[in-house]
Amino acid sequence: MKKFIYTFTFLLLHCQYAVSQDIDSGFVFDLSVRYRFEVWDGFNAKNYGDDSPDAIGKLNDKILLQRIIPGITYSNRKIKAAFHMQDSRAFGWSLSRKNYPDLYKSCDPGSENSYYVMNPQEEYFEIYDLYFEYKEFLKNLSVKMGRQKIFYGDWRIFEQSVWANTGRWTWDAIKISYRKNNNYIDIFGGGTKTHDPPKISIPFTKTEFWGGGLYAHMDLKPWLYAEPFYAIRTEGSAAYMKTRSINRNWIGLRLASPESQSLIYDLLYTYHFGKEEVQKINAYGYALKAGFKFNDLPATPEFNLNFTYASGDKGNDNIIQAFDPPYGARAKFYGWMGIASWSNLSNPQIVIKFTPSRTRMLIEVKYSSFYIPEPDNFLILNTMKINERSHHLGNEADLNVRYQYNDRWQLTGILSHFNPGDIEKINFKEPENAFWMGLQVQFTLN
Repeated sequence: MKKFIYTFTFLLLHCQYAVSQDIDSGFVFDLSVRYRFEVWDGFNAKNYGDDSPDAIGKLNDKILLQRIIPGITYSNRKIKAAFHMQDSRAFGWSLSRKNYPDLYKSCDPGSENSYYVMNPQEEYFEIYDLYFEYKEFLKNLSVKMGRQKIFYGDWRIFEQSVWANTGRWTWDAIKISYRKNNNYIDIFGGGTKTHDPPKISIPFTKTEFWGGGLYAHMDLKPWLYAEPFYAIRTEGSAAYMKTRSINRNWIGLRLASPESQSLIYDLLYTYHFGKEEVQKINAYGYALKAGFKFNDLPATPEFNLNFTYASGDKGNDNIIQAFDPPYGARAKFYGWMGIASWSNLSNPQIVIKFTPSRTRMLIEVKYSSFYIPEPDNFLILNTMKINERSHHLGNEADLNVRYQYNDRWQLTGILSHFNPGDIEKINFKEPENAFWMGLQVQFTLN
């Protein structure tokens, strides 16, 4: 913490000095401070409904999440460069590194030292980004190299990772972009960083995965655009991961209506193929969305019907048939409680939104039903198993309210409730309902 405070002070003083010396220098001091208070009841990220003494963590956590990101950005007509640090902490978390030092290790069972860590909430004094971008080095062509966030479309394939406290996907990559008007094509390759709280990860070292992708946007008609994409994931350079053999690929297409259009339609399909260890991969996933936005009514009400599907394993030892999403978001689409994900999933959903323009507010009500296409031997949160001859995991209701007070202050509140479906008894008891609440305040400077 002392190192973080010293560095934070140095960045602030250095940037103030640079700006005071030359107002056109292009140096800007950036700061993001976020606090989120969470209440968990009946589950946690590793355990649903098991309150036995040997169970993982508590079922009634009250957590204060802190994330601070200070840094400097320099830009002019041709060049942009940035360096930011990140400090993420979780106070009152029963699954913390202090309580469970090995919980977020992915390891080789035969070796005590062959492992890497992916902690979703805790990361102390880490490099958030460190990149250099050369704009228009050729006409319409730019290149960006270093630690960066890479995200596109609706974040289902490549996401920004803004909700999780540490940020799931952060790239050490080289990205080449071609942009003309509203159309673009990006090609990038590199690695995704690990999240080990006490260690600083140097860019392009100790990656969880090496990989990359291609993402393009093309306006086909005033009422339709297309986004073809490709993603690849192979074993990274971190301990244990580098001993594995992974070659996962995704290819797909998204067709959607422009944001300003009243009639809403969004279709995404992706085929998942390749090989992991000795098993071939043959899986797929898709997402459908249809709705209408009443642009002429107060608060611009919007009504959507969504359906998401992902294939599951059918017990064939020679082929992996369970769809695994590439580098995409989770809670944004499949319920804010994070119980379900885009794998072995059938998920019908109703979403209603209101966006009162004068108050800069978003109000979203979401109701989701979760079904497991291949429920045999499928375990969720270490305790939830579907009853025989059933597929229903449960239903979740979410209320999300976001208020943008001004350019610097944003407030968010979310309430979520989960009602279990046809679930087997957990620790000899019928599974009970679960509840989650999050209250967040975020301050952003520049």
